[in-house]
Amino acid sequence: MVRVTGNFQSESPLHPKAFEVLHAAFENGWADPRKLSQSGSKANQVKNQAIESIAASLKVPVDSIFAFSSMTLGYYLGLQGLLTESLTLVHGATDRKDIFAIASRSSHHVLPSALDGKLISPDQQSRNSVLALSVANAETGVIQECEEIIRSVNPDRIFLDATASGIRVQGINNYSTAIFDSRSWYGPSELGLLVIKDKSQWSNPLPHLNAAHPNFEASLPLLLASAVAIENFSSEVEEANLRARKFNSQLRDSFAQIPDVDIAGSLDSSLPHLLSASFLNCNGEELLRGIQGDGFSVDSGSACTSDNLEPSHVLAAMGVLTHGNIRIAIHPDATQSEIDGLISSVKNNVERLRA
Repeated sequence: MVRVTGNFQSESPLHPKAFEVLHAAFENGWADPRKLSQSGSKANQVKNQAIESIAASLKVPVDSIFAFSSMTLGYYLGLQGLLTESLTLVHGATDRKDIFAIASRSSHHVLPSALDGKLISPDQQSRNSVLALSVANAETGVIQECEEIIRSVNPDRIFLDATASGIRVQGINNYSTAIFDSRSWYGPSELGLLVIKDKSQWSNPLPHLNAAHPNFEASLPLLLASAVAIENFSSEVEEANLRARKFNSQLRDSFAQIPDVDIAGSLDSSLPHLLSASFLNCNGEELLRGIQGDGFSVDSGSACTSDNLEPSHVLAAMGVLTHGNIRIAIHPDATQSEIDGLISSVKNNVERLRA
């Protein structure tokens, strides 16, 4: 069995502080917060404290935030709740497939991507529209110029996808709804947060008794762990970004020395901890296995490693290589020796596959 010495996949263990409290969270968070009992009251108090903590870290009102257990559900709630028959959905060619699925059922317009991953603004403003806007891309890390796109589209309503950026990118306040992924601040998976900033523009798209309020519950223990994770990562994010940017720069400089490589986006306009590189004349699956054999775990957006045998639609929209791709996530616990080892592994395996 290959011993993994460096994890550079998008998935990462819980923040250590969140892991410490998770057992206690299951002990204190088993009851239904909606029931009038002593245990229910205690669970409701704990839930409210967790929501207050997360809301403070995200800098949003407490009554605007709701937890959910499926990212697909979150996209549907946040975006479909803004759409009406009279509105056109405007979204980017590099957006997540969840957005494309919702767009396929309504009138829509797709903003193309430039080679650097930035969306190309339309020539004319899109009247009567809902804009779905990703702050940053989960594959490439490319950060969009949100305010410029919003001005150019001039939408009636705005859905913000902050699942990749989390609290690493802040200061975007012009939106109607937004979703966040707990994993972006090293909280537990299967937990997202929906922010409904303007409730007058949003209507619950699910079967409901209250059109202004989502009628579902998420795991309370996971919510508690996520609150602890975001509290701690909020104080660490600046240092984590600086450290990741240094390592990202080393990876980019080293990969750029390899002939026939496409590195998606530039470091100056991307999330510091994400990197996507594609190598010509390399089989993505074999490259992934070779790197894994050296003890390093990375992701891939190549056709041969995806479930539907199609290349990454993000890379295709940007016009860069879609085969021989690796995606690297630099987590806070990454070390210099792991970065050096990964660089060596990638170089050696690319050379081997091209021989």
